[in-house]
Amino acid sequence: DAPTSAPPVIQTAQRSQVQITLLLISSRRKVMTFDAEMTIGRVKELVWNSWPSEWQDEYPASPSHLRMLYLGRMLQDEDMLSDLKFPESVTSAFLPTIVHISIRPNGSP
Repeated sequence: DAPTSAPPVIQTAQRSQVQITLLLISSRRKVMTFDAEMTIGRVKELVWNSWPSEWQDEYPASPSHLRMLYLGRMLQDEDMLSDLKFPESVTSAFLPTIVHISIRPNGSP
């Protein structure tokens, strides 16, 4: 008798997510969730594209006018969220990660 083998288990890869609480200097907050393999540059684009209507008085001219700071460090556009050691989750349980946002004035280089 040949041993019967169990059917193969198919693993579906769940993508790790990072939940960020964006905190403006004006103390306004917004919580957003991003794929952990996303770059800060892409995060800035998504934040800019989903800028809350109640924040219009602080609306930046473009995503490049957003500065993101985490633990006192200015985040660079090429930084990957996963490389920054933010808490990740593949479930709905998240630890809050606060990232400060400042908006560069239009005349600044």
